Amino acid sequence: MNIDRRHMMKATSAFALALSTPWSASAQQETPRSGGTLTVGLVNDNTKTMDPRLSIQLDERQVLFLLYDTLVAVDRNFSLQPDLAKSWKIENDGKRYVFTLQEGVKFQDGTPFDAAAVKWNIESRLDEKVLSSQRAQLLPVIASIEIVSPSVVAFNLNYQYPSLLADLADRAGLMLSPTAAQKFGQDFGRNPVGTGAFVLKQWVQGTNITLARNPDYWRKGEPYLDSVVFRTVPSAVLGLQRVGIGEIDVMANLGPAETKLIDPRTTTAMKLPIGRWYSLQWQVDRAPFNNAKLRSAIAHAIDRNRINQILFDGQGTIADGLTPQGLWYSSPFKPGFEYSPDKARALLKESGWNMSDPITLWAPSEASYNRISQLVGEQIQAIGLKVNLSPVAQSEYYARVVQKSVNFTPSSWASRADPDGLYYFLLHSKGTGNTTGYSNPQVDRLLEQGRSITDQTERAKLYGQVQEIVMQEVPYICLLFGADYVAVSNKVRNWAPSPDSYPRFRRAWKAA
Repeated sequence: MNIDRRHMMKATSAFALALSTPWSASAQQETPRSGGTLTVGLVNDNTKTMDPRLSIQLDERQVLFLLYDTLVAVDRNFSLQPDLAKSWKIENDGKRYVFTLQEGVKFQDGTPFDAAAVKWNIESRLDEKVLSSQRAQLLPVIASIEIVSPSVVAFNLNYQYPSLLADLADRAGLMLSPTAAQKFGQDFGRNPVGTGAFVLKQWVQGTNITLARNPDYWRKGEPYLDSVVFRTVPSAVLGLQRVGIGEIDVMANLGPAETKLIDPRTTTAMKLPIGRWYSLQWQVDRAPFNNAKLRSAIAHAIDRNRINQILFDGQGTIADGLTPQGLWYSSPFKPGFEYSPDKARALLKESGWNMSDPITLWAPSEASYNRISQLVGEQIQAIGLKVNLSPVAQSEYYARVVQKSVNFTPSSWASRADPDGLYYFLLHSKGTGNTTGYSNPQVDRLLEQGRSITDQTERAKLYGQVQEIVMQEVPYICLLFGADYVAVSNKVRNWAPSPDSYPRFRRAWKAA
């Protein structure tokens, strides 16, 4: 089989949602203006490293996409596009990917980007001494990396793996300088060097990150901006106010209620093409949530419509799986549970739970998570459970989830260009992001089959089966897909939110 890049782009976008939001709210015929600073507001900035091999935090992504380029890019409808790889072909029944690279590209330290650099980048992620967050994801897949020529590199796989291109459009595909990584060692995360449009100028952790234009960027004429500054703000509402007075240009993580405060004369509200998937998660392999009847009782106690109304003014979509209908899951929704306090009380009685024992529900400090925790706490108290709300700082929240020192808690994930990026990551017993302890041999087999075939229709059926099983076994209580907004200064051009929720500001510019 020899599949060219155009075939794969068409196949990948076949199951994408109809995303009609333009890249810019401004007229597309405007001539880009060079210069200026784009200032981005961050609430609870938890950036810990700028080494893409080690990155796990959400806020780090938008910085990384400016410092580094990926081998493959995703566009607004999740189809795959060239970046550092200008073309590719797939051979050997889907087990060999041959990438032709852009020529003349240099890292920000002046060293060449070539096939040898790609080989080093992937092998570094597979090295157990590096402790890369992508190692578990890539290790079973990659058999070898072969340098065909200075501008051609081949990935030989252990089996068909249709998610590879989507992986290479994310952190696994961000290319860093081998020379700089070897020079700085463990300090590379504070001394990042990529091929990207911007370079790190200053980083005051928890306060601000300043990036300056890369004057030698390989895409001629880009970037347009002189600098991008990420600035910590106390809350999204205060950040929104600063957008209105011109101190900040972009403020994300807003709900419909906050958008009502926007002055259209200065600011535009842009809705994310696909809302983040909000859920509740717990550790199903240990007490108390290894009790399936207890999990089901709590699931039936949750009024998701009320949460949607309060958090998102009813604009969200009730979730009966990890991805919205139409994005890799086209069969009718089959809810695993409905809101029924009576059924919840009956299941609670069957579970044998001691009603004098409290349930601990963790309440992260981020506004949406905190509101979810409070609403869920009220709803499960209504069926007779005692609930302790336990606060946790957002900056510590995910690390504590991974360490399993935080149990029953809200969570959210952005959609991915390929479903394997969420399904296998979260639900496979060996998934890198499996923090629930969920293990089902049937689900493992379906997920392994889904990542080993290329027929998109058949893959969609497999993920539909996985969703039905998961909704019955409840390792997550699927809540909803949010109505998430970004407030953007009317001076910002050539930018709109991405479907995976990771902002990419490389091509943005500002009107005078």
